[in-house]
Amino acid sequence: MSLESTIKEIKSLKPFAEENPDLGPVETLTGRRGRKNQAIARLEQLRGQYLDELKTSAIFIITCGTKRSEFETIATSEKFGLFSTDPEFFYKDLASRVSPTLYSRAGQSDIFDVLGRHLEDKMGELGLAEYNQMVFREKYIQSIANVEELTQVLKVAINEQIGSEIVGIQSLNLILDKAISSEYISKTTPIVLNTQDEKLALSLLTDLERLTKRIFLVNVGKVSKDLRGIEDSINLKDATEETVEATLAQINKNLKR
Repeated sequence: MSLESTIKEIKSLKPFAEENPDLGPVETLTGRRGRKNQAIARLEQLRGQYLDELKTSAIFIITCGTKRSEFETIATSEKFGLFSTDPEFFYKDLASRVSPTLYSRAGQSDIFDVLGRHLEDKMGELGLAEYNQMVFREKYIQSIANVEELTQVLKVAINEQIGSEIVGIQSLNLILDKAISSEYISKTTPIVLNTQDEKLALSLLTDLERLTKRIFLVNVGKVSKDLRGIEDSINLKDATEETVEATLAQINKNLKR
């Protein structure tokens, strides 16, 4: 199925999934309840299909540099309509599930044991039944006083042991409801990943290839020589409507090669 046909079926089923079956003749109550339950079940299947189709059409635009946020704002404006998500959402969300009381009274190996259970829940929410288990290693030992510090430890551990392509999977799940509600049916789904963490950007450039080859690095403003020197990176001095439009045109051109 295409995005268009999936959206069409979703639209046709929503009224039945949202109806109140108790309103109407008693004689047909059982039928209305059955119709509602069937519609709800089918909508859940369609959400999964739509997510798979978004994954197939995904384009990841990793944005770094001092003007990266300006680029994101313009690219996601009504004129250009790109999606964007926080590339650190997965790490932050997982870290937030650990009780702060563990920071001071538990060792890091204990925290990782707790994290393992939360990771299982998190992966289930993303529809991932198989993944590498996260194992505590001595090199992750450091003082953890708050959720931000735990997030940084988690980011390193997850990227090393599971792979930072989880950022792409999380991003697709984050835009799912917005895409469905806006009846998004384009052949490509560009997602801006705005990050100041250059190590994460480099990791994403490699690991996201497990999801798609359509990955682009856009450096805007001041950025390290390492990132600016990446082959095929797009380097901009500033973010304006004109430079964003030219960048997206260049990306579209590269996609046709």
